[in-house]
Amino acid sequence: MQTDNEKYNEIVRPNTAFLNELKDKLPEFFTEDGSFDLDKFKAQLKDKNINELSEGYQLDFIGKDYARRQAGEMPTTVIVPDEKQNQGEGKESKNLFFTGDNLEVLRHLEVGYLNKINTIFIDPPYNTGSNDFEYPDSFEHSDDQIKNMFGLEDEQVERLKSIQGSSSHSAWLTFMYPRLVIAKRILSSKGTIFISIDDNEFSNLKNICDEIFGEANYVDAFVWKSRASISNDSPISLNHNYILVYAKNIQQLQWYGDPLSSKEYKNPDNDPRGPWKLTPLDANKAGGDTVFGITNPNTGKEYFPPHNRIWAFNRDGIKRLMDDGRIKFGMNDDSSPKRKLFLKERISKGDSKTPSSILKNVGTTKDGTNEIIELFKSKCFSYPKPTSLLKKLIRYTSPELFTRNSKIPIKHMIQV
Repeated sequence: MQTDNEKYNEIVRPNTAFLNELKDKLPEFFTEDGSFDLDKFKAQLKDKNINELSEGYQLDFIGKDYARRQAGEMPTTVIVPDEKQNQGEGKESKNLFFTGDNLEVLRHLEVGYLNKINTIFIDPPYNTGSNDFEYPDSFEHSDDQIKNMFGLEDEQVERLKSIQGSSSHSAWLTFMYPRLVIAKRILSSKGTIFISIDDNEFSNLKNICDEIFGEANYVDAFVWKSRASISNDSPISLNHNYILVYAKNIQQLQWYGDPLSSKEYKNPDNDPRGPWKLTPLDANKAGGDTVFGITNPNTGKEYFPPHNRIWAFNRDGIKRLMDDGRIKFGMNDDSSPKRKLFLKERISKGDSKTPSSILKNVGTTKDGTNEIIELFKSKCFSYPKPTSLLKKLIRYTSPELFTRNSKIPIKHMIQV
């Protein structure tokens, strides 16, 4: 007997998931019978004088429609608790640990965690061409069913089926597409996804994420120093990986940066307000028109903002800062004016330090391997990521998960 989800999956089409999402965001463009009113949508675009539709570009690959269809399917399996684990070490844990095909698990997560997850880190296969990736998903439909679903000819069906067991770029993209689509759905409006990758699929991953998450929601990419030793088997030793960062909605991005370091703040003049550091007094010219001379009272020399810059404060603001002892002319009082910035002020505001795009000193794959061996007494994963790296990334979006001893409460973690 078929379940409701199995019956639903039989009528899913490549655009089902997209239409469902569109219906949620733009219900005014759907008719009573659930059809999308394309003419009405085009008319609305014309009213706004938008003509980019004919000039854009998109990423196409063998299996894309099949991947889109997979992204719209419902789970057909049943989650069965592991009674042995739940009565053993996992008895008091509120952690969720799923074992199974990760695409099917993501479908289950979508049911219970739609728009609820703040941070996702995924470490997909890198597709280096060294037998580390082969397209694993099976085509459970007959050739005739595939023809009917996608409107394909015999030759096109064979091309689609050729990606099974393949490590081609198309196979990799077909594998990634539905997983990323569902990951986006379970992210909260403030959510962030981190995706680890190397050079082999970096450009394809960037393109497919731009399509799924939107180019505007691309935050940036970290370059992680993933190994310390030098490899002599290539002209340039590959010692880095990338971690792409996308927001669900860049306008609501929840980002905290690195914790402030007190090492940058000193108190050589014993200021009663505590440690401080000097910061620039000038600002971008777009901010206003405050260009005037500031005289160093120690030397009598007059200073103006750098070329195409302005002072960050007007004359009255500069005078208040001077009277309050918040402007110094260098550490030796003989150079251009700088502003004293006190550590306690930044802490009270909850400020953080903007992180560098270069991730160093957060562990390497060798460190991750050592952690795995310590836990499982064997090297059961290839190129594992060290927990120090994961902690670094999670702190950028969810620092509240960390206690004072820098441990992550297990109850907040979902592992697939």
